[in-house]
Amino acid sequence: MFEPISDNTAFSQKIVSQITDAIVRGELRPGDRLPTERDLANQFAVSRTVVRDAIKLLTGRGILKVRHGVGIFVSESQTTYAEMDEALFGKEDTLKDLFEIRKVLESEAVIWAAERATHDQLNRLQSILDDAFANKDDLTILGERDAQFHVGLAEASQNLVLVRLMLTMLDLLSESRMESLSIQNLPQQSLTDHQSILEAIKQKNDQLAKRQMLAHLTRVEESIRFRNQT
Repeated sequence: MFEPISDNTAFSQKIVSQITDAIVRGELRPGDRLPTERDLANQFAVSRTVVRDAIKLLTGRGILKVRHGVGIFVSESQTTYAEMDEALFGKEDTLKDLFEIRKVLESEAVIWAAERATHDQLNRLQSILDDAFANKDDLTILGERDAQFHVGLAEASQNLVLVRLMLTMLDLLSESRMESLSIQNLPQQSLTDHQSILEAIKQKNDQLAKRQMLAHLTRVEESIRFRNQT
């Protein structure tokens, strides 16, 4: 599941990214138990101190929970994904409601990211996009990279509550993500949108990043709505 960390830059943050990626891909689910610190250190090829620091970061964000004497677990939300699906996707205008929330959260996320993102976080976002562009015809990979990009933006915002919210919303977001991937030309347009958003963040142009994000989410929402009406 995990790969060795191959350089000396931000070891703990790289471990955090790999664990959140595993959650994004569905390899780790709420309640799942992670390997021990010793096993994680062996998998990542780092010291247990580095692993411990990463676990502290993830527990501080509410993503992991350490049960002393028992193990390390992916946190379980008080409201399960299934309950959220039943509560939200059974209502009319859910698409509109979901995108309204996304516009509020993610337009602020890019403002904070423009102000706070570290060099490593920007590089990680770019590597996600580079891989997406390299696999632009593989919708499965594009779906994963889309989720990783939006969660990565939340991480770059340095807002721990937002990171937790985005991870909790992954299953809900997958509904609109799968719909958008099935619309001709929209996946490629979304990649271009993502690159424009990231360039604005790199330039620390928070208002441009916000406009780009709002335009991106509006385009996706309108495309899905139009497809559903035809």
